[in-house]
Amino acid sequence: MEGTRRTVDTQNNVYLTQTYTYEAKTRILSCAASAAGIRLALVDNIFHPQGGGQPSDRGRVDDIPASPVRDPESGWVYVDLALESGNDQLEFSEGQVVTAAIDAEQRRLHAALHSAGHLVDALIRPFGVRHVGSNHFPGQARVEYELEGAEVAKEQLAESVQEGVAKAIAQGLPISSGECDGRRTITIEGLATEFCGGTHVTDLSCLTDVSIRSVKIKSSRLKVGYEAAHVTVAPADGS
Repeated sequence: MEGTRRTVDTQNNVYLTQTYTYEAKTRILSCAASAAGIRLALVDNIFHPQGGGQPSDRGRVDDIPASPVRDPESGWVYVDLALESGNDQLEFSEGQVVTAAIDAEQRRLHAALHSAGHLVDALIRPFGVRHVGSNHFPGQARVEYELEGAEVAKEQLAESVQEGVAKAIAQGLPISSGECDGRRTITIEGLATEFCGGTHVTDLSCLTDVSIRSVKIKSSRLKVGYEAAHVTVAPADGS
């Protein structure tokens, strides 16, 4: 992604459109000291920051551990570099070319869990409940609802969702991004469109081992836990 130096004050968040881009050569948009060591904004940013129920990517910039964070005011995604003994003399400056890289296996898992969460949610909505939250963290993934008077049989819901998941994955339904009212949307073809700022697989055939882990009802709240994984990817993808 290296190119001529751009005198722009905007950032290209590559992760929103290219889930499977794990490395990028780009330029520094801004540079400042931080509690961690140094904070950079990259012109072409491949790091997904924690948000929307999805955890942050793990990665490196010029082989230095980097952790992304979104600035709520500017909307930019910054990466904090952990400068320690041995690399604390490194200097960075605006316009400098650097190489950013993220953990490819982790990115695929996060995308699979997030896409599976949207799929499970789409299959639960017809039960007449109102979605109020999601968690797409590994080992903790769940979708949560207000029952709002709806009568839900846990066993029936689990069976129905599991059958719907198997059918949708077998069909390999495409997942696409769009925009509505200035906000990004994610669509599972034929099932649902939701606002979302996370990473997703290209189609549901990329998912495997999607299962309903638990269904709990307490105090007018329905919590449905699930598991998911990404299909094995050959090393040729650059991981």
